[in-house]
Amino acid sequence: MDLGYMRRTLLFVTLLVASCEDEGQVQQPPGSTLAFDNAWVRPLVAGGSVTAAYCDIRNQGREAVRISGFSSDDPDVRVELHESSEEGGIVRMRPLENLTIPAGETVSLAPGGKHLMLFGFDDSPEVMLYAALEDGLRLPVVFTARDKVER
Repeated sequence: MDLGYMRRTLLFVTLLVASCEDEGQVQQPPGSTLAFDNAWVRPLVAGGSVTAAYCDIRNQGREAVRISGFSSDDPDVRVELHESSEEGGIVRMRPLENLTIPAGETVSLAPGGKHLMLFGFDDSPEVMLYAALEDGLRLPVVFTARDKVER
């Protein structure tokens, strides 16, 4: 076999694997049936400190899992779970007490629907947030800054 061909093939496979490890990868914290995919945070508008974060949450277990909220280790950052809805042509946003992920299903936190609001965010390229489960377990999820959904 041609050595140059093998090197090009190895380089291609290495680049392919590296690109799969980039933003949008599935994160499954140990000890949990939840998997977090496509976790991203919208960059701040100039001069602002409030933004939104999104992800898909897949429950691979046999029982529903309730997330009681999200938090940050940064004392300056407050995280709230919200839902946007349109009523009579007016978009309204309201806080949610919790979020239930049914067994075997995926719940998407996405623009125009359920999402996380980050108050006091400093526009970092990444932010670690923690999903707090009803049983007290905290699941770490890394959100990467980007302008739009990339699927």
